[in-house]
Amino acid sequence: MSEVESMVLKQRKTRPCRRPVPVPVSGVILGLGVMLGLFWSATAVAAESLSLEEVLGELETRSESWAITELQVEQSRASRRVALGALLPQLSATGTVTRQGGGEVQVGGQTVRPQWEWGTNLSASLTVFNAPQFLDYRAADAQLEATRARSSWQRTLLRLEVEEAFYTLAAAQRDVAIAESAVELRRAYQERSQALVEAGLAVAVDVSRARQQVLQAEQTLLEAEQNLGNAADGLAYLLGREPDGALRVDVDAEAIAHEEVVVGAGEASAKVEASRGDFVSRRAAIEAAELGRSALWWGLVPSVRLTGGAQLSQATLFNPNGFNWTVGLGLSWLLYDGGARYARIDQSNARIAEEELSLQRDLRLANAEVRRARRDLSTAGAAIAVALEQVEVARETYEYTAARFESGLATSLEVTDASQQLLSAELQLNQARLQARLSEVRYRYLEARPE
Repeated sequence: MSEVESMVLKQRKTRPCRRPVPVPVSGVILGLGVMLGLFWSATAVAAESLSLEEVLGELETRSESWAITELQVEQSRASRRVALGALLPQLSATGTVTRQGGGEVQVGGQTVRPQWEWGTNLSASLTVFNAPQFLDYRAADAQLEATRARSSWQRTLLRLEVEEAFYTLAAAQRDVAIAESAVELRRAYQERSQALVEAGLAVAVDVSRARQQVLQAEQTLLEAEQNLGNAADGLAYLLGREPDGALRVDVDAEAIAHEEVVVGAGEASAKVEASRGDFVSRRAAIEAAELGRSALWWGLVPSVRLTGGAQLSQATLFNPNGFNWTVGLGLSWLLYDGGARYARIDQSNARIAEEELSLQRDLRLANAEVRRARRDLSTAGAAIAVALEQVEVARETYEYTAARFESGLATSLEVTDASQQLLSAELQLNQARLQARLSEVRYRYLEARPE
């Protein structure tokens, strides 16, 4: 034992025992808050715990956002049926019954106008040539493809958001467990400090510092429980549940530490897949806009329409058989509309050019996001390894410092500092694992590989 250590031990043994320093009122209130929170947790209904597969399955069955994406596709499909209807034959039928106030009118024994008139009419029409209508149908078909791809990408983003919320909740649960363990550890240290004071091996200020450590750990626990409730509510909202803070997930928070991180051939090869839903949707939307522009140009040529009809009524002087039919061929040509068509063409050209430029810009941004996600993922394993080593060092330091304190060779300030470093290292490790999992999930979804 060194000379300095001998002097410290002698000073501790000869130091008179003093009464513990009174605990501040704020500390008492904080301790009561923690006790009430623990009591409420013990008496509340057991929280429901879900696996990742259960969470993703519930997303598809309960989430309003998921159902909205399906309704968007149905609306686009209906729009295409409307455009198709304009190309198919149009049939209509009418029937009338009329009573003439002047009574029946006859000329030469032939009824010119009966008192009661009735008639039925059946008419049909078919567009023989109307290029804009055909192009409108093709544009509606392209728009349907765009909606399908966009809805598929929206569902992919919903899964991404739910997975991120799932692992965030798992990390919050782990933070609470770490904080609870710290509270138990520091309470044990407080009891040991009290015992050392009663034995004359420590001073009252050591008990006060130990109590301060307990209060700090309890404050950390309160914050962790607050974050846990917020994370549970966030996941419940995404799943279409009423947020109540009781939702829990079933996952091993430490599993990511033992998983191999695979990122491929390198950052330079990171690139957005051509089949990613959002860009498939954008290209299909541009194609639909181009077809709409072509329809405007074809509107400059005439359209041809075939019509036909059949009429059945009572026999009259002008219709002795009571039946008549008609067939006609119509030509329609808008020669001048004040330049509105040319203005719409110019507007369409500008809109298409804007969409193409936006697509190039967003594709470049998406590639940068994929490269960033791959870079984050490639460093995740190293970050976890460093955090694990920090926890091991902090734990060894705390155990060594606590042992020295009991031997009278270390002060309570050293124990307090070592205890705080251990708690911070454990929380930092949990956050490193969370960031690694979130990086893996985000990279997988950005590369359009959700499974």
